[in-house]
Formats: sequence, structure tokens, C-alpha cells
Amino acid sequence: MSRSEAAGKAASKTVGKGASKSAGQAVNQDAGQALRDGRRVTLKDVAKAAGVSVGMASRVLSNYGSFSEATRQRVEAAARSLDYRPNHLARSLRVGRTKAIGVVVSNILSYHWTTFIRGIEAAASGLGYQVLLGTTADDPETELAYLRTLQERNVDGIILSPSPVNEPFVKKLIDSGLPMVLLENHDAELRAPRINIDDRAAAEGAVRHLIDLGHERIGIVAGNQALLSGRDRLQGYRDALTGAGLEVDATLIGVGDYRFDPAYQATEALLSLARPPTALLVCNELMTGAALQCLKDHGVSLPEDLSLVAFDDPAWTSFFRPAITTVRTPRTEIAQLALKTLLTCLQDPTAREAAASERLMPTDLVIRESAVAPRARVARQ
Repeated sequence: MSRSEAAGKAASKTVGKGASKSAGQAVNQDAGQALRDGRRVTLKDVAKAAGVSVGMASRVLSNYGSFSEATRQRVEAAARSLDYRPNHLARSLRVGRTKAIGVVVSNILSYHWTTFIRGIEAAASGLGYQVLLGTTADDPETELAYLRTLQERNVDGIILSPSPVNEPFVKKLIDSGLPMVLLENHDAELRAPRINIDDRAAAEGAVRHLIDLGHERIGIVAGNQALLSGRDRLQGYRDALTGAGLEVDATLIGVGDYRFDPAYQATEALLSLARPPTALLVCNELMTGAALQCLKDHGVSLPEDLSLVAFDDPAWTSFFRPAITTVRTPRTEIAQLALKTLLTCLQDPTAREAAASERLMPTDLVIRESAVAPRARVARQ
């Protein structure tokens, strides 16, 4: 008998004598031979090493059902000793779940979506889920390709903000039984939970703040009008002006499409007007950077020459000088709610939280230094 065989037999005799040996010592060394043979360590190997049934090993490693503390220690010690890695593919075939979810967003460089993705990944990781991420750059064809790929990968569910052109395909996925949570979408015909920011009310509140300061010529650098957020923020801007009895002047409306270059051009066009605005609402972080660059290039000072309020509230807006007044959106909270809602759809589709209804998330106006009374009003005072 070889020395290794003798050691293996001796070790196998110690399994089940947990009272006299520690859990780490009570591991069947024969099972470790699987790694040396180039064979993947299986749950059966772990069970044999720990001296328990395969069902008990599965129960301990999946943390469900009842088992003693001594059994838990033996199984976990065996798994560590053998460097056991669960076969998620095999598990998904058994239970019909992959423990993977798809998240499709428009622009990973946007603070709006970067913060959301970080929130999703942190929450999903803590629950043992893998996130498969797709970024579309606002291209409907790319979005459709990602959706088809996620469907083929058999993900447990998808979180996305669908483009209008792809809504028929999204409806088909939902009708097929694939759990989905939709963002920035008001279409009640898509029978899935919807989580939206109250963009219209947020924009209205931001513009009303500028009106209260005494501004009447207020410009806007609006987002992509093909997207719900872009349309709602522009409508909120109009609502505030109309509510205050001010004219909605089409020349004061610029569209930056949530991108840098178009936003720079829109800001430049507003500054070149014979009567330029005294205040500006910019509808996302990337466009705010473009607007600030344009103001600098044209020698326009904040807030002396122009007041500014911006959507999104990245850290730099608080230490920029002057600090930027912003509309803060609860991105992390939305991410956590979206994941929680999706998992509820998986675990209990009849629950109230899984219903095909809309939840509107409020925003906060963070008042800082970039918006003040217009110069003419200050002079009169």
C-alpha cells in the first residue's frame, strides 16, 4: 500500500469522529484526489469528505433547512479543503434559474446610469446574483440585440429603460413570462412594474425656483425627446412658465440630446440670442459640463451673468465654484427598488410589489450658489 493510500484510509476513518477531531481535520483526503486527477470536484465529493449525504451537503452549502452546527462545520471545511466551486449551470438546469439578471442602459458614462449600475451590482452581489450589463448609446438596434442575447442566455429577469421602437419586442418578452422591471416608461400596456422619476414635477420645481428669484427669460438645454425623461423634463419647464403667466418662447428651448456636443451647440445658440436668457435649466450632468465649457469659452460668469440649475447631483457640483444648484435624483434607491421588485416577480408574481403598476420617485432641489436673482432685479433693489 502506498503512503498516500494509507493516509487516505486513515483520514476516512476520522470522518464522523467530529468529537475527537476538528472540522478541518475531518476531511476525506481521498476526495481531494479529484483535483489531482484533473476532475472537477463535485458535491458528491464534498459529501463523502464530510461524511454526510449529498442532500445534507447541498442543504448546508445552500443554507436552507435544518442541520447541526457540527455538520455545518464539517461540510464547510470539506468544501474549503477541496476548493469546491458550485456548478451553477447544472443548478440552473435543475431549478430553472440562472442567478443572473440582465440590465440594459443607454449610457454607462452618464452619472445618472453609472450610479444606478453601481447600486444594482452592489445589491445583486449581496444576494448571490450576477449582473449581465448592456449599454446601448441610445441605439435601438443595439438595445434589441442585447435583449435577444439576454433572452438566449436564459437570464432570470431584465431591468431596462426601453426605447419606444423596441416596445413591441419588450411586450413579447413580458407576455412570454420573462420577468421585467421597466424604467422611464409610462406605457401601461407593457404588463410589468414601472419605476420612474417624477421628471415633470422635478423640472417644474427647478424652473419655479428660478422664477421665484425673479427670472423671466429662462432657457433650457433639454434631453433626447425620444426618451420619456427628455419629454417630461421639457414639459415640466413649460408647466412652470405657464403657471407663472410667462410666455413659452421657442427660441429659449435648446435640445442637447443628453450628449456633450449637441448640448454645447444648444447653449451657444441660446447665448447668441439678441435677448439671451438670464437663467438656464440643463437636463443632465453631461450636458451641464458642456454648458459650463460653453459659458467659459464665451466669457459668461456664473452667477453674475447667468444663473444655472442642473439635473443630477454628482459630487463635483458641490465643490465646483460656484457650487451648482441641482435636481438630485435617487439613483441608488431606484436601483435597489428595481432589483427588489424583479426578485419579487421571480419569487411571488402575485405579490402587490410585482404588479404591473407605476411607482414615481420624488427628487430634491439642492440649492447652492449658481442660481441668484437676475442682475437687473438686484440693481433695482
